[in-house]
Amino acid sequence: MNDFELENRLKAVPLPKRSEDYWEYFPAQVRANLHRAAMKPAAENLWLPRLAWAGGLTVLLILTFVFAQIKPVQIVSLALSKNEKHFRTEFVQFENQLHVLMRDEHGLHYLIAEND
Repeated sequence: MNDFELENRLKAVPLPKRSEDYWEYFPAQVRANLHRAAMKPAAENLWLPRLAWAGGLTVLLILTFVFAQIKPVQIVSLALSKNEKHFRTEFVQFENQLHVLMRDEHGLHYLIAEND
């Protein structure tokens, strides 16, 4: 069937019997129905993306809270405090004895020790 035959068949179908008021308000009714149909959101499963966003934000808030509790000064002091006690005891003993300290992968050691 070509376009010409289709157009002839469509024109051969009689119009339904409607009142003049119906045909007058018909375009407005079609626009109203189209507007209502366009405003309906498509039914989708939106729980998975929402769950992912909620989980990500929760992890972000927890990490922010944890890192807000640890100040940068504390992080540096944690690294220094490993040898600090040992170094302080050696420094106190420095008044009485001459010590030259050597630091290697095993910690602090005496390089030269002179006893009085």
